[in-house]
Amino acid sequence: MVRDEILELPAIQIDQQWYDVSLQTWHDGTKFAGRLWFEGPGTERGGMPGRRLFSGANRDELIDRVQEIPPEEMSGQFRHAMTDRRRYMPLRGVVDELLHNVRIYNQVAVDIRTGATQSEPGEEELLVVKQRMLELVEGMRKVAGIEDLGES
Repeated sequence: MVRDEILELPAIQIDQQWYDVSLQTWHDGTKFAGRLWFEGPGTERGGMPGRRLFSGANRDELIDRVQEIPPEEMSGQFRHAMTDRRRYMPLRGVVDELLHNVRIYNQVAVDIRTGATQSEPGEEELLVVKQRMLELVEGMRKVAGIEDLGES
């Protein structure tokens, strides 16, 4: 099962500026979910997450829903994200990675419980993911309060 994937979507033009668009997807144990990311002028390094979550019963349904978004709605998603963008992007990046690891941890635990993954390799993966989450929490202080990666 795919636990996390980044899909490139067609770029969009807004106010004579081009922005790359991608869809970050994951499976939360019950459904597939995704969030748009925009990268281009004014979005900072690493891009800017959209605010809306999309979901589907399966990966293809999720992707179809996002690909059916009309250009004017995609522009609206971008404008909403720009208006409501977060100031402390380095910390946001750490939190996003932490949440990603929480999802993986949960999915591996579900796979062990349901027998989809053998216990021993699953437990090893849980330890690796747990260690990464601890590293992320320990590293949060280094980026907390920093608005731009250039400030560190």
